[in-house]
Amino acid sequence: MPAKFTSLHAVKSAGQRALASYWDQLAAGRRFPAFSEFKLELCTNDPGQLVAWNVEGVGRQQKFRVLYQGEQVAEVFNANWLGKTMEQVVPRSLRRFTIEATKECAASGCLVYTIVSTIDTNEHRVDCEALLLPFGSNGSVEQILSSVRLKSLQGTVQRKNILSNFQIHTDVVFSGKIKSGFVKAGASSKLPAIAANETDTEPGRSLRVLPTIQGQRERANSAVGEERRAPRRNILSAGRISFADESKTCTVRNISATGALIEGANLSGIPDTFTLVLEMETIARPCTVVWRKKTQIGVRFG
Repeated sequence: MPAKFTSLHAVKSAGQRALASYWDQLAAGRRFPAFSEFKLELCTNDPGQLVAWNVEGVGRQQKFRVLYQGEQVAEVFNANWLGKTMEQVVPRSLRRFTIEATKECAASGCLVYTIVSTIDTNEHRVDCEALLLPFGSNGSVEQILSSVRLKSLQGTVQRKNILSNFQIHTDVVFSGKIKSGFVKAGASSKLPAIAANETDTEPGRSLRVLPTIQGQRERANSAVGEERRAPRRNILSAGRISFADESKTCTVRNISATGALIEGANLSGIPDTFTLVLEMETIARPCTVVWRKKTQIGVRFG
């Protein structure tokens, strides 16, 4: 289904509308903002529902590579996507719709909003609302943030089982795109509140203050135990960690001559020393871990 121009009113979820409005405020009259400007401190959409993609190449060679994968997305698909392309991770039943929508977002520089539905084992309709937000510079979309929300019209969503339902039955209910400039000038930058029944697909789960991708990075950069001797630069690059006979993909958030900030879905099994190779490079950097978190580590080279 081709994406037609629409308005923010077409977006059903209050959380998705709030996120779209914030994106438009960041754009401030431009087609889209830069990804470095995305500093959403209070997010009505759980970061667990977010996926960040890096846009690589153009035309038929264009690919979308995962920079960040939220925990709920990892739960639904039962896989670590970091460093992989969209063709590698999205199931065949959803691949055509997903790739078409993402290419439309990259080409148009517009928000793209789609609703894909299925029927669960109780014969209840479940909608997957996907909002794609473009980011970039110099007129080119360089990153796309995908906010995915599952909603059952009756009952709750069983995330671990829903993928099999989409593989059996999938309908594209809606596909639209929205140009920037829909938030009135001078409007408050505060995100609108979300209704109590909009917080999540699971009853009893409350809204909470959540870090953003940029916020996580900034806090990690100042973590205790990391002693910097050289300025960092943000790169958002895929990389590969190697140790013993094992190898894991990761995302390098920033880097300097002396160290880097590395992110991955599960870094708990990474030893204190390993080698790191960035995508499109052949040099293997020996790394020593200087601090750890569940999904992030700070390393010193050498």
